[in-house]
Amino acid sequence: MTKAQLRDLLVSNPHDATQWIKAAAEADIIPAQIVWGQLLLDGTRVARDPAAAFVWFERAAQSGDLDGQNMVGRCYEQGWGVEPDPKLATKFFELAAAAGHIWGQVNLAQMLMRGGNPADRPRSFELFRAAAEGGTSKANLKAMNSLARFLEEGWAVPVNPRGALYWYSRAAALGDHWAQYNLATILHAGGDLAAADVWLERAVSGSDDGFRRRIAPLLLARGEPALRRHGLEALRRIAASGSPADVQAYACAASEAAAAPSDLEDARRLSELPATDGRPDWRICPQASIGRRLAGYLGDRIAAMSRRIARLSNSTSSCSKGAL
Repeated sequence: MTKAQLRDLLVSNPHDATQWIKAAAEADIIPAQIVWGQLLLDGTRVARDPAAAFVWFERAAQSGDLDGQNMVGRCYEQGWGVEPDPKLATKFFELAAAAGHIWGQVNLAQMLMRGGNPADRPRSFELFRAAAEGGTSKANLKAMNSLARFLEEGWAVPVNPRGALYWYSRAAALGDHWAQYNLATILHAGGDLAAADVWLERAVSGSDDGFRRRIAPLLLARGEPALRRHGLEALRRIAASGSPADVQAYACAASEAAAAPSDLEDARRLSELPATDGRPDWRICPQASIGRRLAGYLGDRIAAMSRRIARLSNSTSSCSKGAL
């Protein structure tokens, strides 16, 4: 069975499939080793064990499996089950990328960019371009967004706004949330506010809370009410889980962002749900500005991103400043 078939089996018969996959992995069936390693890494239906996951990915990689090589690279990159080692991560991404593995190409390109050597940018550009042109999987979409960023910023090639717009538009249409956000910022800077609004709405409504946490402060820091509205909506969706910190972040933003009465009522309703976990009073909001409070809440990295995105207010800019 292929990896995809094994994952489908987990959906249709999770209890038995988990045991079958483990037994198949122990019998040196490579697709099962990858799936079993992923279950251990994620803690899905089994106890989470990154060190054991690494062992299974490594066994698959030693057999020449490209997914295994890529996942060993990811383990060394992220420190999953092993000490982080950028050089070893790059080595395994190189192996997978050389054989045409899409995630291997994307991950290698990102490692080269993180290295900070301008001499590596042309190769990163070519890796992203190869991956962007190779299909419509999640990895392909990530490559499209990154390729657009290269064209937007003029990294490795001359600045090409039309090329950036093309790749952002293509990835956005296929559902990539960062591409949707980046496309919206380009359209907004160019004066097409209606189209920008549509893409921001799609990005916020169709994404996950991790993405929403990153774009909310960027949008709330802007002066335009339409952009702040989308930032507030991102916080509202995060707060729906009932986390006390998330509820307070949303309620405070709603109370200070000239929100509509329905937003304030929604924030009040969330804050008044029965709780025994010390949920703070939504009315007790620090007097610091939204930008400073959210930066403290979400971390220094988001604060830096907020400063970068603020450059979009310059009327001469036609480029977005989204994340790579």
